[in-house]
Amino acid sequence: MKQGLIFILLFLSLLQAEAQDHEAFISCNYENLTFRDFCDDVFRQTGIKIFFRDDKVKELRINIKSDRISVSDALKRALAGSGYETITWHDNILVVTNLKLVDILPDYSQVRLTVPTTEAAGPSMTESEERYITGRRPGSTQTITVGRRGALTGKTRAKVLGRVLDSETGEPMSFVTIYIVETKSGTLTDAKGFFTLMLPQGNYNAQVEFLGYEKEKFVLEVLSDGNLTVSMKSATIQLKEVVVSTERQANIRAKEPGLDQLSVKSVKTLPMMMGERDIIKVSGTLPGIVSAGEGRQGLNVRGGGSDQNAFYLNKIQIYNTSHLFGFFPAFNSDIIKDFSIYKGHVPAQFGGRLASVFNITTLQGNKKRLAAHGSISPIAGSLTVEGPVKKDTSSFLLSGRSSYSDWLLKRVNDTTISSSKANFNDVSGGLNWDVQKTQISVFGYHSYDHFSLSDLNSYNYSNNGGSLIIGHVFTNSLRGELSLVASQYQFSTIDKQQINSAYQHSYKLNQYEVNALFKHSLSDKNSLDYGAGVVLYNLDRGNVLPYGEESLKKEVMLGTDKGIESSAFISDSYDILPWINLTFGLRYTLFTPTGPATVYTYSEGAPKDPRYIEDTLSFGSNEPICWYHEPDIRAALNIETDRNGSVKLAFNQMHQNIFMLSTTTSIAPNTQWKLADYHLLPPKSNQVSFGIFRTIPSQSLETSAELFYKQTKNYPEFKDGADFLNNPHVETSVLQGDQKAYGLELYLKRSRRKLEGWISYTYSRSFIKVDGEHAWERINNGDPYPSNYDIPHSFNLVLNYFLTRRVVFSSIFTYQSGKPITYPESVFYMNGSPYLDYSKRNAYQIPDYMRADFSLTIEGNLRKEKLVHSSLSFNVYNATGRMNPYSVYFKTENGVIKSYQYSVIGVPIFTITWLGKFGNYESD
Repeated sequence: MKQGLIFILLFLSLLQAEAQDHEAFISCNYENLTFRDFCDDVFRQTGIKIFFRDDKVKELRINIKSDRISVSDALKRALAGSGYETITWHDNILVVTNLKLVDILPDYSQVRLTVPTTEAAGPSMTESEERYITGRRPGSTQTITVGRRGALTGKTRAKVLGRVLDSETGEPMSFVTIYIVETKSGTLTDAKGFFTLMLPQGNYNAQVEFLGYEKEKFVLEVLSDGNLTVSMKSATIQLKEVVVSTERQANIRAKEPGLDQLSVKSVKTLPMMMGERDIIKVSGTLPGIVSAGEGRQGLNVRGGGSDQNAFYLNKIQIYNTSHLFGFFPAFNSDIIKDFSIYKGHVPAQFGGRLASVFNITTLQGNKKRLAAHGSISPIAGSLTVEGPVKKDTSSFLLSGRSSYSDWLLKRVNDTTISSSKANFNDVSGGLNWDVQKTQISVFGYHSYDHFSLSDLNSYNYSNNGGSLIIGHVFTNSLRGELSLVASQYQFSTIDKQQINSAYQHSYKLNQYEVNALFKHSLSDKNSLDYGAGVVLYNLDRGNVLPYGEESLKKEVMLGTDKGIESSAFISDSYDILPWINLTFGLRYTLFTPTGPATVYTYSEGAPKDPRYIEDTLSFGSNEPICWYHEPDIRAALNIETDRNGSVKLAFNQMHQNIFMLSTTTSIAPNTQWKLADYHLLPPKSNQVSFGIFRTIPSQSLETSAELFYKQTKNYPEFKDGADFLNNPHVETSVLQGDQKAYGLELYLKRSRRKLEGWISYTYSRSFIKVDGEHAWERINNGDPYPSNYDIPHSFNLVLNYFLTRRVVFSSIFTYQSGKPITYPESVFYMNGSPYLDYSKRNAYQIPDYMRADFSLTIEGNLRKEKLVHSSLSFNVYNATGRMNPYSVYFKTENGVIKSYQYSVIGVPIFTITWLGKFGNYESD
């Protein structure tokens, strides 16, 4: 064991040493270029400064054409025959003739000097003089020069393109605040760490701030258009409490309506089920978002269904976001960098869902050094390794997780459970290159689940995906991004509960995407986002086959679905006044279901039923079946009322071309997805929201209140008795109606204090109306009824209390109104047999849901230099042991109908999780 550990550490150290051996390269296409312009271009591409006497090299002209050449070779060619040579000094280069620099101090001996007293030295300086002298000391404030002197011609403002990186890892930092003191304005970095400033020529005091990092201050000397890079260091650990004010950052950020963001650091100490950190479940504690509960996967956002949310992992669409029926996340939260949730104003670049977009971005990998961290919980273990391929230029990230939960099932005193099996695993990996103006990212993802309930049934389901993202900076004003994405979701089930009706079924969904996105800064007040994309859907609903020789199940061919979704968008963000910003976007989508397909038409005035088939339409491979044109309008108005407050208004129009076929309220492993087709129209929604946002810097508080109202057309609802497993003609089991949802969301958050956390409360209602001319076109007799996701009240309290720097106590309290349900109200008898008469759809509610969780996290010692840092997390899930209802069902026993409440977790669950990583506490 010891020899193996030594070998691994030696191997990792060799990789790190190899990654540190590097040379700076440039790309050049110079023709009759001056030596000064050549040096400026080298600095722009590499950050290496070249010092020279201008009068000595003014006659030199550079002619070099090469896509990749080292700086040293380029200088040799530029200075060939001139009599000059180069010397490296403090990572910079001097152009000299026969000059040697002294880089080693001579030997010296100590001499004790007597320092005269202040009185002997003369009168002391005044406070103003002291500040003046201190401010003029060399190195007290760094100056960063952007552009070339005299290059700003014909323009009043220069375009400054900057990037912010983590100094320890080389990771781009998103949502960092850049503030210019003189103009009292600023901006934020995007997901790639880029920002753009429009400034007149001159000197400016710049401040770069981000919570958890040291503030960077420097003088920005703007000569013309140019680039700069800012590196930020993690804040030093303080022994006493430090209060960081987010006043300016909150003021500049101008938060979009309905936008929420979570960082892994903010939730790393929160109590989780079985100790597995689940950032998606934690998002259910935010206003307007409701978690489906134990044993269920998916989220309900502002009265919408689980299938109305889009989840993207590095642009890969994930159709199943959990392991083991919703108990654990389907990807390792340790690799998540940014997690943004759009539920109010959805940017025009996103489409295809009615309720929300969950945009997840992973870490790129440490570009500075090799790092590893992992965890062990009662049910799973994980390991993440990251490091440079070439230092400061390229990196890799590899993460894996696997379960070993069968030992828990075997200890349950139930033969059905103890003979069951459950396991899962997931793997993620990425390579990233950051070469001059181009960023390339390759990412792959795989997750797999297997569950068998004794010998009754089994489930296997998996997600697979890959993405290639190429970003390029064309000019200081224009950046572009091209992405190629493929994703797949598939499952197979075997049901053996009844031998004579046992069956097996497989399903597969493939999705392929090509997207182009451009960000164009027109001026300091106006910026454009625009682009286009194509999505190809290929769904194989599979065949339902009999399983076993005794099964009498009939074979059912459910068929296939294909479709092409093409889209183009443009969005303009314009500062009408310094305190008013308007964002207006238009997205236009063309969706085309394609063959091969056989489509039935039905008699006019008759229900869609096989008995009333009138004609059959046949479509060949890739032949268009029909066309749906879907314009989406997106608008948001941000009004800053004062330094600490703002008012937001938003209008959001969305369309959805793919939805679930399910009679349950959550996404199950065997849930089928279906495309809009000849009969089923794409659902569409309009949402209006209004919000008030305010910060209280002195108390580190952030508050908000939002109202929303949403109307949806063509909302798909299943008919009574619908069976999507045995019916290939979906249109005979689905009706489309109208949905409306409205609500109020309140939020209070406290940050960077000994006691921090947030409180959220949501009041929302969601109703559906399916009405038509004929009785068979109605549900609930055409009367409105609560949707499956109508949860009027939701309250969440999340707290972190830092007992010491190393000990954190955390808790989550959750309360939700019970979900709607349809109850039997009476019994009637025919030929002596009892039959149930049910209430109107969703006329009742199951009991309310309430849960309290606690955790205690103890960090290891905080020594700066150490090989491995570890921590222990003690979790209690459902500490009160409340029997929260998963569902309520009814059984007839001895001629009497009895109701039963089914609870998944009805006892407290205690777990201990160990987390470890190479390096000290602050290292990532």
